[in-house]
Amino acid sequence: MKRTLILAAAVLLMAVLALTGCNRKQDEEQVIDTLLVNSGYTNDEHTKNYGANDTTLPDPDTVLGTDGYERIPFVRFRRYIPANGFSRTRNIQIPAYPGGPDTTALVTITWDITGELRTMFDETTNPILVWRKPFHDVAVRKVYLEKFGDAWHIVKISPLVTSTRNAAYSLQVTSVHAVGRVSGEVFDLTTSDTMLTKDELPCFVPNDTVLVTVTVSSDGDSCWAFLHHGRPARPHIWRHPYWRTGTWTFERAVVIGDESEYDGPNVRPSIHDAIGWGSLWADSSKPYVAAAWGIPYIVKNPNETLPSDQ
Repeated sequence: MKRTLILAAAVLLMAVLALTGCNRKQDEEQVIDTLLVNSGYTNDEHTKNYGANDTTLPDPDTVLGTDGYERIPFVRFRRYIPANGFSRTRNIQIPAYPGGPDTTALVTITWDITGELRTMFDETTNPILVWRKPFHDVAVRKVYLEKFGDAWHIVKISPLVTSTRNAAYSLQVTSVHAVGRVSGEVFDLTTSDTMLTKDELPCFVPNDTVLVTVTVSSDGDSCWAFLHHGRPARPHIWRHPYWRTGTWTFERAVVIGDESEYDGPNVRPSIHDAIGWGSLWADSSKPYVAAAWGIPYIVKNPNETLPSDQ
């Protein structure tokens, strides 16, 4: 009888320890998820602005040396995404890698985005035609975190890579190159399969003019590229078309000082968005195909520290 009681007590203790460990892991995962939702480095809110109700209009030429670049043909478009069109999942691994310490974590964030691309590219009809094409995009980002000082901290992030599910042809962003004309900062990324530390992210000073070059590849239709970028204060997001400098190369200048009054180091979102030519300038018989990289950038003066991840 005594032996039975000891065995029962041991089983109960193991169950309690397992339950305690499970609850502790769930608590850690919730803390990590809250950090990722609210951090400018992952900026979940900006992912939702991927479908913002915005319009691409003729753009004034503000940068010298761009006269020979091809400007975008007339088009107005938006990605309409209903309230149930966003689905966010995250997979949290603690430790980040097998055999590693429990003070590390690797998180994969996946966005499933469904909606309708609405375009208007012909102003000669009456009424003006609006073409509607359903779309299904998937966006994935990885985040590596470490726990120190009793708190989790973001150490590295990957670009947010967006692609069309079951696309009719392959369309990919292949590189992003940015140069600050005041800061001298140079950022160059040629693969999305990488993790960037905070000091490896693009970093510009408040009065920078940043020249961004994007290259894409496709085994099907041509495309056009757009730059979505934001700031901490409203309005949060702008969308500007790139200028075409080659068949698969696009360029754009961003004036950091135009975004907001500078009040300290902060992290700002950007998405480099390529959309198939037929998706924008053809009727509904042509499929929707798009691809994008999302890369946060930092704005600060040289003597200031990097923004916190919390």
